[in-house]
Amino acid sequence: MHRPVPTYTDSDDGLHPFDNPEYYEWWYLDARFDNGYSCVLTWHWRNEFLKPHIPTIQVFIYTPGGKRWVGLEAIDPGECSASRERCDIKMGASYLRQENGLYKMSMHARNVGCELTYKGVLPGWKSGDGNFPGGALSRGWAGWVIPCPRAKVEGRLFIKGEEIKVTGEGYHDHNWGDIDLYDLFKGWYWGRLNDPRYTIIFSCTTTLKDTAEPYLFVADQKGTILSTNKYQFAVEQEELDSAAGHRYAKVITLKHKGQDVDLQCRLDTKQVVEHSALPKVNEYDMFNWRFLADYQGQIVVDGKAEIIRGETIHERLLFRP
Repeated sequence: MHRPVPTYTDSDDGLHPFDNPEYYEWWYLDARFDNGYSCVLTWHWRNEFLKPHIPTIQVFIYTPGGKRWVGLEAIDPGECSASRERCDIKMGASYLRQENGLYKMSMHARNVGCELTYKGVLPGWKSGDGNFPGGALSRGWAGWVIPCPRAKVEGRLFIKGEEIKVTGEGYHDHNWGDIDLYDLFKGWYWGRLNDPRYTIIFSCTTTLKDTAEPYLFVADQKGTILSTNKYQFAVEQEELDSAAGHRYAKVITLKHKGQDVDLQCRLDTKQVVEHSALPKVNEYDMFNWRFLADYQGQIVVDGKAEIIRGETIHERLLFRP
């Protein structure tokens, strides 16, 4: 039942430098904690969303009551180092490193910070050679790997001198490329569901030709059971963000019918926790949304049906209309 996937190695999560001004690379982590807090962390080795692409760190912490704390800082390139052999990044005083099967990180910016340890409970994943899945690219490279599709997380959050101990579950992926993403795509939806038994990661990218490039990853506690671009991603209901002048998905459905895995799932957005107009670096206005949503549905694996239900964060990134 478990599907063979391309062999993921530690070097897939190492540095992938290109010698051109469009080169970008970032490491992303997030976590949802048992006490209702959540966080999103990004090490932008070369920030795709700024020109020139400079190093930055970003930490977002969301409280159970809906308050948002943000720390953003640009880092001197002379204070940055990274390994090509494995994940081992230092940007100023902040770091992210793989160590004895664990990911250990510390990030502090503007009185907000996290010091966390991630222990992966699923093998790392990549599609083919690590380039963008689905074959949408007509040129260039857009790498995407998922070193930790799901992880146990523990550590501390810091908010203006207050220290909060946390335990929960998290995720880590890594992106890089040699062409600005807005010259390749109009945007994407992306999210993941950590159900007690199943881990589901979904995306749907819109190309410049308005074609949809969906991708779906499903795993159980032992490993990958589905990795495909043959599934249906649909925005069933939209809502206008009047400040941005664009609509976002209020209801999303995910559907896949296969020989071994059937999935029917609905996501209902209940809160916009992040809405950011990205810096004006080209002719189009770019936006990023982060949503809190309830999900529910059914998955059938080898003829056994189970209900899936819970709460998750998903995102939309818009490069151009």
